[in-house]
Amino acid sequence: MAVLGQRLSIDVILGYVRHLYELPMSFFSTRRTGEIVSRFSDANKIIDALANTIMTLFLDIWIVLILGIVLGIQNTTLFLVSLIAVPCYLVIVFAFQRPFNRLNQETMESNAILSSSIIEDLNGIETIKSLTGEKVSYERVDREFVTYLKKSFNYTKADQLQQAIKGLLQLVLNVVVLWIGASLVMANKMSLGQMLTFNALLAYFTNPLESIINLQPKLQMAKVANNRLNEVYLVESEFKEQRSLNDRHLIDGAINVTDVSFKYGFGQDVLKQINLEIPENAKYTIVGMSGSGKSTLAKLLVGFYPVDTGKGKITFNGVPISDVDLTTLRQYIEYVPQDPFIFSGSVIENLTLGSRSNITEADIEAACSVAEIAGDISNLPQIWQTKLSESGSILSGGQKQRLAIACALLSPAKVLIFLMNRPAV
Repeated sequence: MAVLGQRLSIDVILGYVRHLYELPMSFFSTRRTGEIVSRFSDANKIIDALANTIMTLFLDIWIVLILGIVLGIQNTTLFLVSLIAVPCYLVIVFAFQRPFNRLNQETMESNAILSSSIIEDLNGIETIKSLTGEKVSYERVDREFVTYLKKSFNYTKADQLQQAIKGLLQLVLNVVVLWIGASLVMANKMSLGQMLTFNALLAYFTNPLESIINLQPKLQMAKVANNRLNEVYLVESEFKEQRSLNDRHLIDGAINVTDVSFKYGFGQDVLKQINLEIPENAKYTIVGMSGSGKSTLAKLLVGFYPVDTGKGKITFNGVPISDVDLTTLRQYIEYVPQDPFIFSGSVIENLTLGSRSNITEADIEAACSVAEIAGDISNLPQIWQTKLSESGSILSGGQKQRLAIACALLSPAKVLIFLMNRPAV
């Protein structure tokens, strides 16, 4: 069972993670992190249901068939009476089918909302504390947690009610079989020993039958979880479209942005008919007010978002960006955001993330010197091996930016885009 569960985890959970990494930026900009992460628990429900179903079908069905034959040989009348329970169980299963679907959906959605709020608050804890918003944030999480508990409790009540009805049906079945069996004994149509034997074997028949029927709640939970996973799988990978050009040397040259307009979703245009030419080996500074679209333009240049048809074009050495393989494009042009993310790990691991092959220690030191971060790194407790927490809490904002710049300098990219905060006037 453990081996089966691990194999299913590889197929389901790792398959989900792999698909997440291949999704376009537009997917992540419209989803809360908690909603994405909550689907990992949904995947575990699918694995649990599949593992139990496989084991039940492999063992319990054979037990039911073999004991059914034995009971039929023992006494046909009592066996036919016992089979009356099967359609009764099916009625119970179908009666709870829709409520289980609805309650499972509500519970999983409530859990996703709760997880999203907690993750957002933890990521923004500095802002919450600076605004003394601890109480307000806690009250919101408290309300969402109570809602989740209510949804979960409603599902538990429905499940317990179904189990109680099934238990009552089994009790009635046992009483009916004993009553009819006693009547057959008194009519000298079977012996007392045969009746007791039949009743003892009946328990071994009904128990695996109940195990099969009890798969219903898990299978329905897995069905809802699978639907939630499919919501993600239905979003196509940004690498699905086969692009013809994967030789970066063919895009060496001028970068041209021609009449490009862009908007996020159904909002207003962030960029309006932008025209720009960047010659090869040139250095440009793009200055603009906050919200003028500098970050958006950078994201278009690295292919995070496509330029819609009829909204202009971007070319590299005359080659349309839509023809350039995304991996090739992002190895050619590197984008460092205003607020770079520092990953949990050592300084050297952050510096060499996505670096070009055969990087040397001299290359790393040279990049850090250019980015003016070498002195700060040398003052850290373990220098290159100093462990950084998530988001690099021991580094200042400027140090994070310089570390990201050094990382970009170590990448194979020929074109580098640095987004820096403009001082407020």
